[in-house]
Amino acid sequence: MTETSKKKSSSKKKRKITLFLDNLNFFRLLKLIFLIFLSLLIVYLYYLHTKGILISDISLLWKLHKKVIMIIFGFVSYSLGVFYLGFRKGRNG
Repeated sequence: MTETSKKKSSSKKKRKITLFLDNLNFFRLLKLIFLIFLSLLIVYLYYLHTKGILISDISLLWKLHKKVIMIIFGFVSYSLGVFYLGFRKGRNG
């Protein structure tokens, strides 16, 4: 009788209570923040479009921050190019 009672108690496993933050991954959180930012940006651009000031605001930003925008674009395109060449080299060799 004692053996059967041990088997019954060992077959019932206790559930662990997991917290919400334990299942959260850093990259998932980063992806979620990026998607929220992207959706808010789209809503803001739509708002500017409905007011009729989207083109004027974009041209004003371009005039004021042309150098910074070109530097960021150059850095991103250079980094992506180097990453892509490394990726191709890694796949082939």
